[in-house]
Amino acid sequence: MRHLTQVMLLVAATATASPALAQDPALNPTFGSIDLRAGFPNDPNWVYVLAGGVRGSEHRDAATGEYCAGYFSDAPDFRLHFEAGSGLPFSITSLSEDDTVLLVNGPDGAWYCNDDTYGLNSAVTFQAPMDGAYDIWVGTYSNPNGDYAPAELAFTEFEPFAAEIRRSFFGMDDRVVLDPTVPPWNMIGLVELGEGTCTGTLIARDIVLTGAHCILYEVGDSDSPPTAFRAGYQNGTEVARAGITGYHLPSGWRESEQEGTDFAFVYLDRPLGDQLGWMQLGPLSAADLAAYATGTGPDILQAGYSADQPDVLTGNLDCPFLELGPDNTLSHQCDTVQGDSGSPLFVQDGNGYRIIGVESYTDPRPEMEFDLNIAMYVADIITELGSLTGGSAPATPRPPNK
Repeated sequence: MRHLTQVMLLVAATATASPALAQDPALNPTFGSIDLRAGFPNDPNWVYVLAGGVRGSEHRDAATGEYCAGYFSDAPDFRLHFEAGSGLPFSITSLSEDDTVLLVNGPDGAWYCNDDTYGLNSAVTFQAPMDGAYDIWVGTYSNPNGDYAPAELAFTEFEPFAAEIRRSFFGMDDRVVLDPTVPPWNMIGLVELGEGTCTGTLIARDIVLTGAHCILYEVGDSDSPPTAFRAGYQNGTEVARAGITGYHLPSGWRESEQEGTDFAFVYLDRPLGDQLGWMQLGPLSAADLAAYATGTGPDILQAGYSADQPDVLTGNLDCPFLELGPDNTLSHQCDTVQGDSGSPLFVQDGNGYRIIGVESYTDPRPEMEFDLNIAMYVADIITELGSLTGGSAPATPRPPNK
């Protein structure tokens, strides 16, 4: 394995050489090559590269027809010689703290690419892998300063990111598919954005609560404005739909991505709450917290449009509560992944429902058995909403119209 300093020098030398016009499989790979045969040991097999390049380009995936854009080097980052034969799918993945884009020129000469399979990490899967050379580029989605990002490139015949997924699901995936045509699930919906989607929940007759990072991923980016809210979305249809008249992000998020401010309000052009009802906002009581300490607290429910099942509403019916943080956070063990951002964590109060948190992010804890899922606690959300409505909370939810 090369030391990182040696890798950086090698990349710098490659970047200053006379560039080809595009990604060229005929060039020597920057970070080496490997020969693997189906059924290889040490699966997944990892190698380390630096992702990125000095020029942006776009490629079309031969399998899906979708386009992937990113910054790639001219020469392949790595070359794999693969001997197929196990009958299993074969995947190439990239894992990085940066937003990586994976590009592969297969033995058939076709181009295959992917952006964001598991969070911001990418995977290209061959259901019927071919014998021959796979030339691989790990690009970055953005590269404003010409920087390169450390990345782990992996080859596997298992499910892509299987180990990471097990950590996200705390050992077992407890999500279930829900019926979005009935309360409370019909109050939850798909928030369509200028780029991508998130999950949102009706908290008033015409207000939806979601995540701030859905609209503004990080300070310095442009907003990705919400364009529609599809309540009770499932397999291309919805129970009710509304357009968007505006939205609000806390100033702490806009200015510095301040911890605890990853939430947003989206304003609808139709009062869908009059038809579907809506959830209240309410903090956990002292009695709730005492009950959680003894394992007897109210069931925490969650539902959203997970990236691995984006066309159905999936959720958790009894999430373990961990603790409240000092920065308006709530840590929990709901099984959530990308796409669940903005989804509600809530409890049932009689015939109504009370949101106690909004899903935000997963905090990697490699030194522990599992990572930590973080939601924004509802206390500051209530305060922010009150400042926008003159201190008044949304009216008590009406029951859905019959």
